[in-house]
Amino acid sequence: MSAFSVWVLFAVFYAAQGAPNFPSSSDGLVPEGKPPSFVTPGQKYRIATGSTVVLPCRITQPGSYVLVWKRGIAVLTAGPVKVTPDPRVRLLPSPVSTSSIPGIPELSGGGGYSLELKDVKPQDAGDYVCQIGTMDPIEITHTLEILVPARIHYVSHTGPLEVLQGATVKMECRSSGNPVPTVSWSRKNNVLPSGERSVSGQSMVIQHADRHSAGQYECAAENGVGQIDSRHITLNVLYGPEVETERATVHTGIGLEAQLVCIVHAEPSPQVLWFKDTAQLGTTEQHAAHARGNRYTLVIRNVSTADFGNYSCVASNAHGKGRGQLILTGIAGLAVFDSPPIGTEKDFYNISWSVNSHAAIIEYRLYYRKPKHHHGHHEDRNSTKMSFRTDWQSFVIPGAGISANQFYTPAPFPGVTRQKMWHTITGLQPATSYEARVQAKNVHGWNKLSPIFHFTTKSNDMDNMIEPSAQPAVYGVSQQGMSPFSSGVRSYISSFFLLILVPVFFAFF
Repeated sequence: MSAFSVWVLFAVFYAAQGAPNFPSSSDGLVPEGKPPSFVTPGQKYRIATGSTVVLPCRITQPGSYVLVWKRGIAVLTAGPVKVTPDPRVRLLPSPVSTSSIPGIPELSGGGGYSLELKDVKPQDAGDYVCQIGTMDPIEITHTLEILVPARIHYVSHTGPLEVLQGATVKMECRSSGNPVPTVSWSRKNNVLPSGERSVSGQSMVIQHADRHSAGQYECAAENGVGQIDSRHITLNVLYGPEVETERATVHTGIGLEAQLVCIVHAEPSPQVLWFKDTAQLGTTEQHAAHARGNRYTLVIRNVSTADFGNYSCVASNAHGKGRGQLILTGIAGLAVFDSPPIGTEKDFYNISWSVNSHAAIIEYRLYYRKPKHHHGHHEDRNSTKMSFRTDWQSFVIPGAGISANQFYTPAPFPGVTRQKMWHTITGLQPATSYEARVQAKNVHGWNKLSPIFHFTTKSNDMDNMIEPSAQPAVYGVSQQGMSPFSSGVRSYISSFFLLILVPVFFAFF
Protein backbone atom coordinates (compact mmCIF):
# COMPACT_ATOMS: atom_id res chain seq x y z
CA MET A 1 0.00 0.00 0.00
CA SER A 2 1.34 3.46 -0.90
CA ALA A 3 1.75 6.26 1.60
CA PHE A 4 -1.09 8.12 -0.15
CA SER A 5 -3.51 5.19 0.43
CA VAL A 6 -2.59 5.09 4.11
CA TRP A 7 -3.39 8.75 4.44
CA VAL A 8 -6.76 8.21 2.73
CA LEU A 9 -7.67 5.47 5.25
CA PHE A 10 -6.60 7.68 8.09
CA ALA A 11 -8.77 10.53 6.76
CA VAL A 12 -11.83 8.31 6.44
CA PHE A 13 -11.42 7.15 10.04
CA TYR A 14 -11.32 10.63 11.41
CA ALA A 15 -14.14 12.02 9.24
CA ALA A 16 -16.80 10.94 11.70
CA GLN A 17 -14.92 12.52 14.61
CA GLY A 18 -14.01 15.85 13.01
CA ALA A 19 -11.12 16.68 10.79
CA PRO A 20 -7.71 16.45 12.41
CA ASN A 21 -5.23 19.28 12.25
CA PHE A 22 -3.34 18.26 9.14
CA PRO A 23 -0.54 20.52 7.97
CA SER A 24 -1.48 23.11 5.38
CA SER A 25 -0.47 22.82 1.78
CA SER A 26 1.96 25.66 2.33
CA ASP A 27 3.81 23.35 4.76
CA GLY A 28 4.37 20.73 2.07
CA LEU A 29 1.96 18.06 3.46
CA VAL A 30 4.63 16.94 5.93
CA PRO A 31 3.73 16.79 9.62
CA GLU A 32 5.54 19.20 11.79
CA GLY A 33 8.27 18.09 14.14
CA LYS A 34 11.14 15.67 14.03
CA PRO A 35 10.41 12.47 12.01
CA PRO A 36 9.79 9.44 14.26
CA SER A 37 12.10 6.44 14.50
CA PHE A 38 11.70 2.85 15.66
CA VAL A 39 12.73 1.76 19.13
CA THR A 40 11.99 -1.96 18.63
CA PRO A 41 14.07 -3.78 16.01
CA GLY A 42 12.74 -6.39 13.66
CA GLN A 43 13.03 -9.92 15.08
CA LYS A 44 12.37 -13.55 14.26
CA TYR A 45 9.83 -15.39 16.43
CA ARG A 46 9.47 -19.18 16.65
CA ILE A 47 6.03 -19.91 18.09
CA ALA A 48 4.27 -23.22 18.60
CA THR A 49 0.98 -23.64 16.81
CA GLY A 50 -2.02 -22.69 18.96
CA SER A 51 -0.03 -20.14 20.96
CA THR A 52 -0.46 -16.34 21.16
CA VAL A 53 2.26 -13.99 19.90
CA VAL A 54 2.68 -10.22 20.38
CA LEU A 55 4.75 -8.43 17.73
CA PRO A 56 6.03 -5.13 19.19
CA CYS A 57 6.27 -1.80 17.32
CA ARG A 58 7.33 1.22 19.39
CA ILE A 59 8.39 4.53 17.93
CA THR A 60 9.62 7.92 19.13
CA GLN A 61 7.76 11.16 18.43
CA PRO A 62 4.82 9.68 16.49
CA GLY A 63 3.22 13.09 16.08
CA SER A 64 0.49 12.86 13.47
CA TYR A 65 2.20 10.11 11.51
CA VAL A 66 0.16 6.98 10.83
CA LEU A 67 1.46 3.58 12.01
CA VAL A 68 0.45 0.71 9.74
CA TRP A 69 0.76 -3.09 10.15
CA LYS A 70 0.97 -5.05 6.90
CA ARG A 71 1.45 -8.65 5.84
CA GLY A 72 2.50 -8.83 2.23
CA ILE A 73 0.19 -6.43 0.36
CA ALA A 74 -2.61 -6.80 2.91
CA VAL A 75 -3.09 -3.99 5.44
CA LEU A 76 -3.93 -5.34 8.89
CA THR A 77 -4.22 -2.04 10.81
CA ALA A 78 -3.90 1.68 10.17
CA GLY A 79 -3.26 3.82 13.21
CA PRO A 80 -5.69 2.62 15.89
CA VAL A 81 -7.99 1.12 13.25
CA LYS A 82 -8.08 -2.66 12.74
CA VAL A 83 -8.59 -3.25 9.04
CA THR A 84 -8.37 -7.06 8.81
CA PRO A 85 -11.57 -8.99 9.63
CA ASP A 86 -9.52 -11.78 11.30
CA PRO A 87 -10.91 -12.00 14.88
CA ARG A 88 -7.60 -13.34 16.14
CA VAL A 89 -5.84 -10.03 15.44
CA ARG A 90 -5.82 -7.24 18.03
CA LEU A 91 -3.94 -3.94 18.46
CA LEU A 92 -2.22 -3.29 21.78
CA PRO A 93 -1.17 0.33 22.40
CA SER A 94 2.46 0.52 23.46
CA PRO A 95 3.00 2.36 26.77
CA VAL A 96 4.50 5.85 26.68
CA SER A 97 7.62 6.08 28.76
CA THR A 98 10.94 7.83 29.05
CA SER A 99 14.08 5.74 28.62
CA SER A 100 17.21 6.43 30.62
CA ILE A 101 19.10 3.55 29.06
CA PRO A 102 22.10 4.67 26.96
CA GLY A 103 21.55 4.17 23.25
CA ILE A 104 17.73 4.06 23.54
CA PRO A 105 15.94 7.23 22.30
CA GLU A 106 13.69 9.17 24.62
CA LEU A 107 10.07 8.02 24.37
CA SER A 108 8.55 11.16 25.82
CA GLY A 109 5.46 11.69 23.71
CA GLY A 110 6.24 8.46 21.84
CA GLY A 111 4.28 5.20 21.62
CA GLY A 112 3.09 2.80 18.98
CA TYR A 113 0.93 -0.25 18.53
CA SER A 114 1.89 -3.91 19.05
CA LEU A 115 0.12 -6.55 17.01
CA GLU A 116 -1.34 -9.51 18.92
CA LEU A 117 -2.16 -12.73 17.06
CA LYS A 118 -3.98 -15.49 18.92
CA ASP A 119 -4.16 -19.22 18.18
CA VAL A 120 -1.47 -19.09 15.55
CA LYS A 121 -1.67 -21.57 12.68
CA PRO A 122 0.93 -22.86 10.23
CA GLN A 123 -0.47 -20.54 7.54
CA ASP A 124 0.30 -17.52 9.75
CA ALA A 125 4.02 -17.95 9.16
CA GLY A 126 5.73 -15.16 7.25
CA ASP A 127 6.81 -11.50 7.48
CA TYR A 128 4.83 -8.85 9.39
CA VAL A 129 5.76 -5.20 8.64
CA CYS A 130 5.23 -2.22 10.92
CA GLN A 131 5.45 0.93 8.77
CA ILE A 132 5.42 4.66 9.52
CA GLY A 133 3.55 6.64 6.84
CA THR A 134 6.19 9.24 6.09
CA MET A 135 6.89 10.59 2.58
CA ASP A 136 9.62 7.94 2.44
CA PRO A 137 7.98 5.17 4.54
CA ILE A 138 10.26 3.58 7.11
CA GLU A 139 9.51 0.14 8.52
CA ILE A 140 10.65 -2.84 10.57
CA THR A 141 9.91 -6.48 9.75
CA HIS A 142 9.11 -9.30 12.18
CA THR A 143 9.40 -12.84 10.83
CA LEU A 144 7.06 -15.40 12.33
CA GLU A 145 7.96 -19.09 12.18
CA ILE A 146 5.25 -21.47 13.35
CA LEU A 147 6.48 -24.59 15.18
CA VAL A 148 4.22 -27.53 14.39
CA PRO A 149 4.32 -30.72 16.48
CA ALA A 150 5.26 -33.91 14.69
CA ARG A 151 2.33 -35.76 13.18
CA ILE A 152 2.33 -39.13 11.43
CA HIS A 153 0.05 -38.86 8.43
CA TYR A 154 0.84 -42.15 6.66
CA VAL A 155 1.43 -45.71 7.89
CA SER A 156 2.03 -48.52 5.40
CA HIS A 157 -0.04 -51.05 7.38
CA THR A 158 -2.98 -50.15 9.60
CA GLY A 159 -3.95 -53.72 10.54
CA PRO A 160 -1.93 -56.85 11.39
CA LEU A 161 0.75 -57.55 8.80
CA GLU A 162 1.09 -61.26 7.93
CA VAL A 163 4.04 -62.60 5.94
CA LEU A 164 5.47 -66.04 5.20
CA GLN A 165 8.69 -67.12 6.84
CA GLY A 166 11.67 -66.06 4.75
CA ALA A 167 9.93 -63.06 3.18
CA THR A 168 11.30 -59.51 3.11
CA VAL A 169 9.20 -57.09 5.18
CA LYS A 170 9.08 -53.32 4.64
CA MET A 171 7.20 -51.06 7.05
CA GLU A 172 6.88 -47.31 6.46
CA CYS A 173 5.84 -44.23 8.43
CA ARG A 174 5.66 -40.69 7.02
CA SER A 175 5.39 -37.61 9.18
CA SER A 176 5.24 -33.83 8.98
CA GLY A 177 5.94 -30.95 11.33
CA ASN A 178 8.20 -27.97 11.87
CA PRO A 179 11.06 -28.59 12.46
CA VAL A 180 11.14 -31.71 10.28
CA PRO A 181 10.50 -34.66 12.63
CA THR A 182 12.84 -37.59 13.24
CA VAL A 183 11.17 -40.99 12.83
CA SER A 184 12.47 -43.94 14.88
CA TRP A 185 11.49 -47.62 15.05
CA SER A 186 11.40 -49.96 18.03
CA ARG A 187 9.71 -53.20 19.10
CA LYS A 188 7.51 -53.57 22.18
CA ASN A 189 9.17 -55.57 24.99
CA ASN A 190 11.99 -56.68 22.72
CA VAL A 191 14.94 -55.51 20.67
CA LEU A 192 14.74 -55.29 16.89
CA PRO A 193 15.72 -58.36 14.81
CA SER A 194 19.09 -56.65 14.22
CA GLY A 195 19.72 -56.62 17.97
CA GLU A 196 19.40 -52.84 18.24
CA ARG A 197 16.93 -51.14 20.54
CA SER A 198 15.87 -48.60 17.88
CA VAL A 199 16.74 -47.36 14.39
CA SER A 200 15.97 -44.08 12.60
CA GLY A 201 14.33 -43.63 9.22
CA GLN A 202 10.94 -43.41 7.58
CA SER A 203 11.01 -47.12 6.75
CA MET A 204 12.34 -50.33 8.27
CA VAL A 205 13.22 -53.46 6.30
CA ILE A 206 13.50 -56.99 7.73
CA GLN A 207 15.26 -59.52 5.52
CA HIS A 208 14.35 -63.23 5.77
CA ALA A 209 11.66 -62.85 8.43
CA ASP A 210 11.28 -65.73 10.89
CA ARG A 211 9.36 -66.39 14.10
CA HIS A 212 11.85 -64.24 16.02
CA SER A 213 10.88 -61.26 13.83
CA ALA A 214 7.23 -61.27 14.92
CA GLY A 215 5.93 -58.69 17.37
CA GLN A 216 4.48 -55.21 17.73
CA TYR A 217 6.59 -52.53 16.07
CA GLU A 218 6.29 -48.83 16.86
CA CYS A 219 7.23 -45.87 14.67
CA ALA A 220 7.56 -42.62 16.61
CA ALA A 221 7.89 -39.10 15.17
CA GLU A 222 9.50 -36.38 17.30
CA ASN A 223 10.71 -32.82 16.65
CA GLY A 224 10.87 -31.30 20.12
CA VAL A 225 7.51 -29.51 19.77
CA GLY A 226 4.60 -30.92 21.74
CA GLN A 227 4.15 -34.65 22.31
CA ILE A 228 5.69 -37.55 20.39
CA ASP A 229 3.32 -39.04 17.81
CA SER A 230 3.45 -42.82 17.34
CA ARG A 231 1.77 -45.64 15.45
CA HIS A 232 1.92 -49.42 15.84
CA ILE A 233 2.23 -52.24 13.31
CA THR A 234 1.77 -55.85 14.43
CA LEU A 235 3.86 -58.30 12.41
CA ASN A 236 2.82 -61.97 12.26
CA VAL A 237 5.19 -64.42 10.58
CA LEU A 238 3.49 -67.58 9.30
CA TYR A 239 5.62 -70.74 9.50
CA GLY A 240 5.44 -74.48 9.98
CA PRO A 241 5.92 -76.12 13.39
CA GLU A 242 9.36 -76.12 14.99
CA VAL A 243 9.48 -78.81 17.69
CA GLU A 244 11.91 -79.35 20.55
CA THR A 245 11.64 -81.67 23.55
CA GLU A 246 11.95 -80.53 27.13
CA ARG A 247 13.78 -83.79 28.01
CA ALA A 248 14.62 -86.27 25.28
CA THR A 249 14.87 -89.11 27.82
CA VAL A 250 12.41 -89.26 30.73
CA HIS A 251 13.32 -91.55 33.64
CA THR A 252 10.43 -92.90 35.71
CA GLY A 253 9.36 -95.86 37.80
CA ILE A 254 6.62 -98.45 37.99
CA GLY A 255 3.37 -97.03 39.41
CA LEU A 256 4.47 -93.41 39.03
CA GLU A 257 3.14 -90.63 36.80
CA ALA A 258 5.32 -89.52 33.88
CA GLN A 259 5.13 -86.37 31.78
CA LEU A 260 6.48 -86.11 28.25
CA VAL A 261 6.78 -82.48 27.09
CA CYS A 262 7.22 -81.00 23.60
CA ILE A 263 7.79 -77.28 23.02
CA VAL A 264 6.16 -76.33 19.70
CA HIS A 265 6.56 -72.98 17.92
CA ALA A 266 4.19 -72.42 14.98
CA GLU A 267 1.97 -69.76 13.41
CA PRO A 268 -0.91 -70.34 13.16
CA SER A 269 -1.27 -72.64 16.16
CA PRO A 270 -0.69 -76.28 15.24
CA GLN A 271 -2.54 -79.50 15.86
CA VAL A 272 -0.41 -81.82 18.01
CA LEU A 273 -0.84 -85.61 18.11
CA TRP A 274 1.00 -88.12 20.32
CA PHE A 275 2.29 -91.52 19.22
CA LYS A 276 3.92 -94.53 20.91
CA ASP A 277 6.03 -96.08 18.21
CA THR A 278 3.53 -95.86 15.31
CA ALA A 279 0.29 -96.05 17.30
CA GLN A 280 -1.59 -92.81 17.89
CA LEU A 281 -2.54 -92.20 21.52
CA GLY A 282 -5.94 -90.89 22.47
CA THR A 283 -7.27 -89.60 25.78
CA THR A 284 -7.89 -92.48 28.20
CA GLU A 285 -7.81 -93.07 31.93
CA GLN A 286 -4.08 -93.69 31.60
CA HIS A 287 -3.15 -91.14 28.93
CA ALA A 288 -4.07 -87.44 28.79
CA ALA A 289 -2.76 -84.66 26.53
CA HIS A 290 -2.62 -81.04 27.69
CA ALA A 291 -1.55 -77.78 26.02
CA ARG A 292 -0.57 -74.52 27.65
CA GLY A 293 0.82 -71.88 25.34
CA ASN A 294 3.46 -73.57 23.23
CA ARG A 295 4.01 -76.34 25.81
CA TYR A 296 2.34 -79.66 24.92
CA THR A 297 2.33 -82.43 27.55
CA LEU A 298 1.44 -86.11 27.46
CA VAL A 299 0.64 -87.42 30.96
CA ILE A 300 1.02 -91.17 31.56
CA ARG A 301 -0.57 -92.30 34.83
CA ASN A 302 0.35 -95.43 36.80
CA VAL A 303 3.34 -96.30 34.61
CA SER A 304 3.84 -99.98 33.82
CA THR A 305 6.60 -101.87 32.02
CA ALA A 306 4.50 -101.81 28.84
CA ASP A 307 4.64 -98.00 28.84
CA PHE A 308 8.41 -97.89 28.41
CA GLY A 309 9.57 -97.17 24.87
CA ASN A 310 9.72 -94.55 22.13
CA TYR A 311 7.21 -91.71 21.90
CA SER A 312 6.78 -88.83 19.46
CA CYS A 313 4.78 -85.62 19.24
CA VAL A 314 3.73 -84.62 15.72
CA ALA A 315 2.69 -81.00 15.13
CA SER A 316 1.18 -79.70 11.88
CA ASN A 317 -0.45 -76.61 10.41
CA ALA A 318 -1.07 -75.23 6.92
CA HIS A 319 2.62 -74.40 6.49
CA GLY A 320 4.27 -77.66 7.45
CA LYS A 321 4.86 -80.43 9.96
CA GLY A 322 7.35 -81.07 12.78
CA ARG A 323 8.16 -84.01 15.03
CA GLY A 324 9.80 -84.49 18.42
CA GLN A 325 11.24 -87.84 19.65
CA LEU A 326 11.18 -88.90 23.32
CA ILE A 327 12.09 -92.02 25.29
CA LEU A 328 10.31 -93.18 28.45
CA THR A 329 12.53 -95.51 30.44
CA GLY A 330 12.93 -97.06 33.88
CA ILE A 331 16.74 -97.34 33.78
CA ALA A 332 18.84 -95.13 36.03
CA GLY A 333 20.14 -91.71 35.05
CA LEU A 334 23.82 -91.01 34.45
CA ALA A 335 26.09 -91.51 37.46
CA VAL A 336 27.82 -88.46 38.95
CA PHE A 337 31.21 -88.77 40.72
CA ASP A 338 31.52 -86.85 43.97
CA SER A 339 34.96 -87.92 45.34
CA PRO A 340 37.79 -85.32 45.37
CA PRO A 341 39.99 -85.32 42.25
CA ILE A 342 43.20 -85.38 44.35
CA GLY A 343 43.65 -88.55 46.38
CA THR A 344 45.11 -88.80 49.89
CA GLU A 345 47.00 -92.04 49.33
CA LYS A 346 49.87 -93.04 47.03
CA ASP A 347 48.79 -96.53 45.91
CA PHE A 348 45.02 -96.59 46.27
CA TYR A 349 42.06 -94.28 45.80
CA ASN A 350 38.56 -94.20 47.32
CA ILE A 351 36.19 -93.32 44.49
CA SER A 352 32.53 -92.50 45.12
CA TRP A 353 29.52 -91.65 42.99
CA SER A 354 25.74 -91.37 43.05
CA VAL A 355 22.96 -92.15 40.63
CA ASN A 356 19.25 -91.30 40.35
CA SER A 357 17.04 -94.35 39.94
CA HIS A 358 13.39 -95.09 40.64
CA ALA A 359 14.31 -98.76 41.19
CA ALA A 360 17.01 -100.27 43.38
CA ILE A 361 20.44 -100.60 41.75
CA ILE A 362 21.41 -104.26 41.34
CA GLU A 363 25.04 -103.80 40.36
CA TYR A 364 27.62 -101.35 39.04
CA ARG A 365 30.44 -101.58 36.53
CA LEU A 366 33.42 -99.40 37.38
CA TYR A 367 36.12 -98.81 34.74
CA TYR A 368 39.48 -97.07 35.20
CA ARG A 369 42.77 -96.61 33.34
CA LYS A 370 45.67 -94.27 32.81
CA PRO A 371 44.65 -91.61 30.31
CA LYS A 372 45.66 -92.08 26.70
CA HIS A 373 46.29 -89.00 24.56
CA HIS A 374 45.99 -90.88 21.26
CA HIS A 375 43.33 -93.56 20.90
CA GLY A 376 43.22 -95.81 17.91
CA HIS A 377 39.44 -96.00 17.98
CA HIS A 378 36.39 -94.00 18.95
CA GLU A 379 34.55 -94.62 22.21
CA ASP A 380 30.85 -93.92 22.31
CA ARG A 381 29.97 -91.97 25.47
CA ASN A 382 26.33 -92.96 25.10
CA SER A 383 27.12 -96.65 24.88
CA THR A 384 26.09 -99.15 27.55
CA LYS A 385 29.07 -101.42 26.75
CA MET A 386 32.84 -100.86 26.76
CA SER A 387 34.86 -102.15 23.82
CA PHE A 388 37.17 -105.12 24.51
CA ARG A 389 39.83 -103.36 22.44
CA THR A 390 40.31 -100.70 25.13
CA ASP A 391 42.75 -100.87 28.02
CA TRP A 392 40.15 -100.16 30.67
CA GLN A 393 40.25 -102.25 33.83
CA SER A 394 36.88 -102.97 35.39
CA PHE A 395 35.09 -104.11 38.54
CA VAL A 396 31.59 -105.47 39.01
CA ILE A 397 30.22 -104.11 42.28
CA PRO A 398 26.99 -105.39 43.81
CA GLY A 399 24.41 -102.66 44.31
CA ALA A 400 23.54 -101.64 47.84
CA GLY A 401 19.90 -101.04 46.95
CA ILE A 402 17.68 -98.58 48.73
CA SER A 403 17.44 -100.81 51.80
CA ALA A 404 21.00 -100.09 52.89
CA ASN A 405 20.70 -96.95 54.97
CA GLN A 406 24.33 -95.98 54.55
CA PHE A 407 23.79 -95.52 50.82
CA TYR A 408 20.30 -94.04 50.82
CA THR A 409 19.52 -90.35 50.51
CA PRO A 410 15.89 -89.11 50.96
CA ALA A 411 14.21 -88.59 47.62
CA PRO A 412 13.72 -85.01 46.34
CA PHE A 413 10.14 -85.99 45.42
CA PRO A 414 8.17 -89.23 45.71
CA GLY A 415 9.56 -92.15 43.76
CA VAL A 416 12.98 -90.65 42.98
CA THR A 417 16.00 -91.93 44.86
CA ARG A 418 19.63 -90.86 44.73
CA GLN A 419 21.62 -93.96 45.45
CA LYS A 420 25.27 -93.64 46.45
CA MET A 421 28.18 -96.08 46.17
CA TRP A 422 31.96 -96.11 46.65
CA HIS A 423 34.87 -98.46 45.89
CA THR A 424 38.58 -98.61 46.71
CA ILE A 425 40.85 -98.98 43.67
CA THR A 426 44.15 -100.54 44.75
CA GLY A 427 47.51 -101.20 43.07
CA LEU A 428 47.86 -97.64 41.78
CA GLN A 429 51.10 -95.73 41.21
CA PRO A 430 52.00 -92.57 43.17
CA ALA A 431 51.56 -89.16 41.58
CA THR A 432 49.70 -90.68 38.65
CA SER A 433 46.58 -89.47 36.86
CA TYR A 434 43.76 -91.86 36.09
CA GLU A 435 40.34 -91.63 34.49
CA ALA A 436 37.20 -93.53 35.45
CA ARG A 437 33.67 -94.23 34.21
CA VAL A 438 30.80 -96.07 35.82
CA GLN A 439 27.38 -97.41 34.88
CA ALA A 440 24.51 -98.82 36.92
CA LYS A 441 21.96 -101.57 36.42
CA ASN A 442 18.47 -101.90 37.86
CA VAL A 443 15.63 -104.27 36.97
CA HIS A 444 15.06 -102.36 33.73
CA GLY A 445 18.64 -102.68 32.47
CA TRP A 446 21.97 -100.87 32.27
CA ASN A 447 22.14 -97.10 32.02
CA LYS A 448 24.58 -95.25 29.81
CA LEU A 449 28.22 -94.84 30.77
CA SER A 450 28.98 -91.76 32.83
CA PRO A 451 31.24 -88.99 31.53
CA ILE A 452 34.94 -89.55 32.23
CA PHE A 453 36.12 -88.58 35.73
CA HIS A 454 39.79 -87.70 36.33
CA PHE A 455 41.64 -88.32 39.61
CA THR A 456 45.30 -88.30 40.76
CA THR A 457 47.07 -90.29 43.48
CA LYS A 458 49.26 -88.71 46.15
CA SER A 459 52.93 -88.01 45.41
CA ASN A 460 55.87 -89.53 47.39
CA ASP A 461 57.34 -86.07 47.81
CA MET A 462 54.29 -84.90 49.77
CA ASP A 463 55.57 -86.79 52.87
CA ASN A 464 58.52 -84.41 53.25
CA MET A 465 56.67 -81.23 52.50
CA ILE A 466 55.60 -80.59 56.15
CA GLU A 467 58.24 -80.31 58.92
CA PRO A 468 56.73 -80.57 62.42
CA SER A 469 57.78 -77.94 64.94
CA ALA A 470 59.92 -79.17 67.84
CA GLN A 471 57.91 -77.34 70.49
CA PRO A 472 54.73 -75.88 68.99
CA ALA A 473 53.07 -73.06 70.87
CA VAL A 474 49.29 -73.13 70.61
CA TYR A 475 47.23 -70.10 71.62
CA GLY A 476 43.54 -70.52 72.04
CA VAL A 477 40.53 -70.42 74.34
CA SER A 478 40.13 -73.27 76.79
CA GLN A 479 37.07 -74.05 78.85
CA GLN A 480 38.68 -72.18 81.74
CA GLY A 481 39.46 -69.07 79.68
CA MET A 482 42.43 -67.72 77.77
CA SER A 483 45.54 -69.91 78.00
CA PRO A 484 48.89 -69.36 76.24
CA PHE A 485 49.70 -73.10 76.14
CA SER A 486 47.93 -76.27 75.22
CA SER A 487 47.25 -78.89 77.88
CA GLY A 488 50.10 -81.09 76.58
CA VAL A 489 52.63 -78.27 76.84
CA ARG A 490 51.40 -77.40 80.34
CA SER A 491 51.97 -81.01 81.48
CA TYR A 492 55.49 -80.99 80.01
CA ILE A 493 56.40 -77.75 81.85
CA SER A 494 54.99 -79.02 85.17
CA SER A 495 57.06 -82.23 84.96
CA PHE A 496 60.20 -80.27 84.10
CA PHE A 497 59.97 -78.02 87.17
CA LEU A 498 59.13 -80.99 89.42
CA LEU A 499 62.35 -82.82 88.42
CA ILE A 500 64.37 -79.72 89.30
CA LEU A 501 62.70 -78.84 92.60
CA VAL A 502 62.69 -82.34 94.20
CA PRO A 503 66.53 -82.76 94.31
CA VAL A 504 66.91 -79.25 95.60
CA PHE A 505 64.39 -79.93 98.35
CA PHE A 506 66.30 -83.04 99.57
CA ALA A 507 69.64 -81.21 99.41
CA PHE A 508 68.50 -78.77 102.05
CA PHE A 509 67.03 -81.36 104.32
